[in-house]
Amino acid sequence: MDKDNKKSFIIIATLIFNTLIALLLSMTMKQVPIGVLLFISHSIGLSIMASNLLIVGGQYTQSIGKIVGYGLIGFVVGTVIAFGGVPILFGFELDYSLVMIGLFFGVIGLVLAWLYLNGLESQEALDKIKQKLSGSNTKKLLWIKASDAKGVVFLVHTKDIKYFQSQDKYTNIYTQDGEYLINTSIKQLLKQLDKDYFWGIHRSTIVNLKFISKVSKNEADKLMVYLEDETALSVSRNYASLFKKM
Repeated sequence: MDKDNKKSFIIIATLIFNTLIALLLSMTMKQVPIGVLLFISHSIGLSIMASNLLIVGGQYTQSIGKIVGYGLIGFVVGTVIAFGGVPILFGFELDYSLVMIGLFFGVIGLVLAWLYLNGLESQEALDKIKQKLSGSNTKKLLWIKASDAKGVVFLVHTKDIKYFQSQDKYTNIYTQDGEYLINTSIKQLLKQLDKDYFWGIHRSTIVNLKFISKVSKNEADKLMVYLEDETALSVSRNYASLFKKM
């Protein structure tokens, strides 16, 4: 959760929690107007929240010790506001017990918010680790072991490959230097190759984008990919949408 979202959550959580507390208190303290309870609850709760946000420069601290420490500063400010505001706004004599109740639930609300945010950030950190581990296990294919027509085995770098094309149970590799043969399927290659450079354009063909000179329709209105050496490769309907932005 980023800083702005975190701050919004803290503010909303504090408002909701303090409102609920005021409503609950109104059921047992019927002699106290609900407006007074709401004013006290929000004065203290929001002051505690504001002290945490302001003192640490807009970042809500994850230290429970700091939350309590900063919360006490906010409590003092909130109490002053409550004691000064209630008599003026409501003409009601403020009881110290109401302030202590406000302090208790204000701190509880902030602790619950901290626990929730701490859990969120722990999960986010775990997800990032999983992504890194997943990425490390799916490195892009750079070298391919292939054989030529005479059966001689070579290591071919993918940057030199113009396109792949399946034929029966094998796949042909076409490079600037010649042709090679591998027994890896087109489907498997698509999972291993860098998608920023290699696109499937047909169920039997993968092309290296850097060797494409143009994409256009032929006389039969069939979409074709033309390479720099004038090789023409057919694009199936399922893959035609890939070239709409080119």
